[in-house]
Amino acid sequence: MIKPWLYDNSCVDYSTVTEHPSTSTHTPSKSSPSTGHFLVMSVRLTSSNLWLSPYSQHQQVLFDLIRTKHEDEGLNFKEISDWMVENDYKTPRGTTFTQSKCWSIYTKKKRSINRFYRTFEPDIKEVKVDIVNYQPPG
Repeated sequence: MIKPWLYDNSCVDYSTVTEHPSTSTHTPSKSSPSTGHFLVMSVRLTSSNLWLSPYSQHQQVLFDLIRTKHEDEGLNFKEISDWMVENDYKTPRGTTFTQSKCWSIYTKKKRSINRFYRTFEPDIKEVKVDIVNYQPPG
């Protein structure tokens, strides 16, 4: 079904095509707003990276330290929390580090990275061409 309000030709034409036969002979009429050629396309795009949770610079520094100590240096979270306390690091809420706080920062950010940075293949559901009031030449 064609929705006439969707094809409102009374608006300004911003087309860059100037030498097409249909543009030189086409004169929009307010009484018949559904004349002309139109391409209608529906695309369904699935994405997970349209929004990221706010993560402060301090939180990022803490995560990077914990990740480096755990993944690269092979320390467990108890050893990491002891190192953080010895080097006067505080949690994002200003408290002393414990094993569970190191584990929590690490696992929550890793889960967030896995959720927000995954990729999806584009999923094109429907592509159709509607030609409105077209009369072949001749």
